[in-house]
Amino acid sequence: MRRTPQHPPPRVLTLDGFGAGGLPLCVVRVPRQRRPTLPPGPLVSTFFMVFVLTAGRGRGRHLEQVNLHAGDIHLIPAGVEHQPLDVGDLEGWIVGFDPTLLSTPERLPGRPRIRGDAKDAPVRSLFLRGLLRLRPGEPRRQRVERLVAEMDAELREAQWGADNAALAWFTLLITELLRELSERAPLASPLLSGLVQDALRFIEAHCLEPLSLQDVASAVGRTPSHLANAIRRETGLTVGDWLREHRIAEARRRLLETDASIESIADQVGYADVTHFIRTFRRAQGMTPRAFRDQRRRPGP
Repeated sequence: MRRTPQHPPPRVLTLDGFGAGGLPLCVVRVPRQRRPTLPPGPLVSTFFMVFVLTAGRGRGRHLEQVNLHAGDIHLIPAGVEHQPLDVGDLEGWIVGFDPTLLSTPERLPGRPRIRGDAKDAPVRSLFLRGLLRLRPGEPRRQRVERLVAEMDAELREAQWGADNAALAWFTLLITELLRELSERAPLASPLLSGLVQDALRFIEAHCLEPLSLQDVASAVGRTPSHLANAIRRETGLTVGDWLREHRIAEARRRLLETDASIESIADQVGYADVTHFIRTFRRAQGMTPRAFRDQRRRPGP
């Protein structure tokens, strides 16, 4: 039997490989400066990426093929395959940061409400899986560009206190992005029907509990097959994918912010089998939980 040719696996891109130099945050200009270039072909980043495009146009792929335009802000979370297809004459910045920065309460404040909707927007889901393409109005677009430029300057000039200053600019950037989400429905609104928003909200609230597709379907009043098809169609992910992403995100936070054992954290985030937890974490992060903790906690020079 003839075998179907296999596509090459995506290349893994780390934050240090992107030019962060051991910091949890990195800013790179497009067109690129004298920093590592994105390798060709599909990529999976171990860090979160925010593309802030200021001029030109091009094409890329993130879950599906997307057109890239000046004024767009594209969010690509850790662990999601993506690929630049045609960078064209694009200009702007790429902000790369460790996903654990989003676990800090002052950097991910509350859950803003979408105007006209009495329900909370599933903000953590949107940030975790990057289902947004934002296109802010001129005043906010200028603020976002100024914040990224200031962050870039702090990291490049490396003056005293640059790390803290860059993180302060980062916090303001995340706040502006959340404000945009709060004030406007996501541009790609078909990705966020009322049913899918309800399901994502329920998964966020109960992700550390034993949870099945049937549980989520019952909570939103639909059959499991109907809900599974809707979530897969609108987000490209399954209920299990969403559940896993929230649990791994919480595991990352507890690995860095507590001294709990790997076994204890596995149990806390919903994995009764620690071996299964370690395997799942390694697939998502490219390393074991212990290696992740040791690498992030390693003292600097």
